[in-house]
Amino acid sequence: MKNPLISIIVPVYNVSEFLSQCMDSLIRQSYQHIEIIAVNDGSTDNSLEILNRYAQEFPQIKIISQANAGLSAARNTGIAASIGEYLCFVDSDDWIDIHTCLRTIEIIQQHNVDIVCWNYTKEYKHNSIPVQCIKANKLYDENNIKQLYRRIVGPINEELAFPQYLDSLSTAWGKLYKSQIIKDNNIFFVPTKEIGTEDLLFNVEVFKYIRRAYLIPDHLNHYRKYNSASLTATYKPHLATQWTNLQNRMLAIIGHDEELKQACFNRIAMSIIGIGLNECASGSSLIKMKERIHKYLNEKNIYPALKQLDLRYFPFHWRLFFVSTKYQYEWIFLYLLIIIYKIINRK
Repeated sequence: MKNPLISIIVPVYNVSEFLSQCMDSLIRQSYQHIEIIAVNDGSTDNSLEILNRYAQEFPQIKIISQANAGLSAARNTGIAASIGEYLCFVDSDDWIDIHTCLRTIEIIQQHNVDIVCWNYTKEYKHNSIPVQCIKANKLYDENNIKQLYRRIVGPINEELAFPQYLDSLSTAWGKLYKSQIIKDNNIFFVPTKEIGTEDLLFNVEVFKYIRRAYLIPDHLNHYRKYNSASLTATYKPHLATQWTNLQNRMLAIIGHDEELKQACFNRIAMSIIGIGLNECASGSSLIKMKERIHKYLNEKNIYPALKQLDLRYFPFHWRLFFVSTKYQYEWIFLYLLIIIYKIINRK
């Protein structure tokens, strides 16, 4: 049976401390019909030197250097340079299980699917926490693929009970994509500076064209949670505006389908969690934080989304949180946010 080529795209920016662990996990893959495209996005540390050392020893590594343009641009460069029949994205401060490519290509061949998705493990300095967002092996075909697409767009009904899993399937990593779908439909990553988070919109576009998918419960990605240079560890002053742009783009893509619109509005309502936690990282006074959150709550999509949010499915603590948001009890909402922020950062 033919062994299709997998292109692994690795954007690299100032990650010299973690880069070797990432690259080792790729060159040691038990499935060796791969190309590794490392896009050096203007690193100012010795990341490029590390990449060059690997490339001298391993011919499957291709290095592309460009001026710093951000994660989205680096991934887009990798996509354009790739020749594989399948694409996999790996962040350079993370790593993957050595059997990731073999396991997923076997799924592709057994089930003739366009994409495979899998679980990940959060890696802290002193412990690891597996995230079980995919519970069991599951095939999605023409009979139920819309259910998976809707899940990417946003949660409905019982799924609302787990806000912590809102973005569990929206990452670009943790997936093996059929490259033809991405390239034939001219799908690319929109810069973070425009929409705040690039992975979700990318997948909302990609999954629109997916006809068959397979989800596996294996924990194949290792997501590092202690990189202080990571984008997720910094305050983003323009996040509210960026996420408003993201929401408008998503609504334009999904069109008038009522189920998809409900899912999207649920996601929009729940975005207040991320906006609020971002404000908690700002170091601003409570008054300033409250003012900015109030402004976001009055964006055109936010209030209608909160108004239609069904609170029945939420556990008590999340129900209290969203009640305070829905009815704009902003001081209660703010203090609850601070508690959540402190709990998260205690790890």
